[in-house]
Amino acid sequence: MPGPVPAYTLTRKRMKNVRMVVRHGTGEVRVSAPMRMPQRDIDAWVRSKSAWITAKQAEALDHPAPLAPGPEADSLRRSLAPVLESLLDEWVPRMGVPHPTWRMRIMHSRWGSCNKTTRTVTFSVELARKDYHLVEYVVVHELAHLIEANHGPGFYAVMDRHLPGWREHRAELNGRQVD
Repeated sequence: MPGPVPAYTLTRKRMKNVRMVVRHGTGEVRVSAPMRMPQRDIDAWVRSKSAWITAKQAEALDHPAPLAPGPEADSLRRSLAPVLESLLDEWVPRMGVPHPTWRMRIMHSRWGSCNKTTRTVTFSVELARKDYHLVEYVVVHELAHLIEANHGPGFYAVMDRHLPGWREHRAELNGRQVD
């Protein structure tokens, strides 16, 4: 006999597969599912993930709640901006890339992003809470995308050439062990 369905918030979208996240700080479970997927199938899928949900909720309570616009975010921006400027001034010439337009924003699922076409790099305001070497890793990672757009062998070669040990930084930033 299957156990109860863990509590979750459902959003239906135009998508092919079911997705689930457990929010940091609160442990809230959010599920996104295809428009036409029957409720009983969604419930069964969520129930099948009960052990994973329990583990992720325990982890989620160890992490701060997602950053929201306001005084805290503004303070983090002010502290992060000079660090990013300094790192960009150092790494742009070292990597031989054109100086990008850059900005900061609250990002919930990434540390940064890069649009190679417009040469625009965006950094998560949350980086202000991280150690310098991790911010440096994100800067180098995003600048590497100005050379190699995708995470293919060429991209990894650029990262290896410019920042040996980047894999350890990535693992630390994402709270994982290195393989």
